Amino acid sequence: MLAYVVRRLLQSFVVFLIVMLITFSLPYFEPGGTLAPAYIVLSNHATPQAVHLWGVQHGIFHPFFVRFWDYFVQVCIHFNLGFSWRNNLSVWSLISLYVPRTIWLASLAFLLTLLIALPVGVVQASRRNSWFDYTMTNTLFVIYGIPAFLLSLFMINWFIFGTFHFQLPPTDGSALQIFTHPSEFIVPVVTLAVLNLAFFSRFMRSAVLDVLVQDYIRTAKAKGCSQRRVLYKHAFRNALGPIITIIGLSIPGLFGGALIIEEVFNYQGVGYETVYSAQYNDIPTVLGITLLITLFTLLGNLLADIGLGIVNPRIRVEGR
Repeated sequence: MLAYVVRRLLQSFVVFLIVMLITFSLPYFEPGGTLAPAYIVLSNHATPQAVHLWGVQHGIFHPFFVRFWDYFVQVCIHFNLGFSWRNNLSVWSLISLYVPRTIWLASLAFLLTLLIALPVGVVQASRRNSWFDYTMTNTLFVIYGIPAFLLSLFMINWFIFGTFHFQLPPTDGSALQIFTHPSEFIVPVVTLAVLNLAFFSRFMRSAVLDVLVQDYIRTAKAKGCSQRRVLYKHAFRNALGPIITIIGLSIPGLFGGALIIEEVFNYQGVGYETVYSAQYNDIPTVLGITLLITLFTLLGNLLADIGLGIVNPRIRVEGR
């Protein structure tokens, strides 16, 4: 198991290095190039001589790979994601205010999605082609086809300004407000969860259907196991392998959905800060958030690989 984890760590590090190289190269293609921050810092005093002097002082004219090595050391050794010249703050100091808010929002929505979607997918598979299967499939496909921003507006009009009169989440404050004032977060959490229901339920349905035709399922039935025991003890566990993999791969989409939800609900999380920084050309902050989301994505994939190795030990043997 240790060798399996080490291989996955090395693969994750290579992917992170590639993403870091791409994000480091992006400022070369923006207007003003790598000297763009100089025009923000110097403002009305951005004469050619002043811009050149600023570039010399900050090592902008060093060779590309020298600057990339400094960037690599800065991120991986000193855990410094850069400096936001527009806000006159380090990128980490800026986004550390928003990261916990997004993590709690996305995690609770993801947990709610799995608690609903996985049982629904199992029941659909056990009652294939029944009225319940057709009804859930059509309903979830309609919800899945609604754009995130449109669904968010619909939820706001119905649950906040309409029938139920829930409150909007606070625009700022502690990340723990999601636990101290849970009623204010019901609508955004449910909205983000609904966006992924159809995907996970359909995937779970397909995975269970693939397992139900296997020989060991027929053997279990022949030995007299009840339908419930066959479904939840034999089929469900063996169908979890693909689901665990999909859970790890769905983390980027979860952050992407949170970006839209936060913008519509005016909830200041990582997504909100990303949109704000992009609007005001705060490139270091956008790149820092990109690296952070990449790290979360790789961590999610690593945990998914470990979980897959635990659920199905053959994965570790076949991967040697």
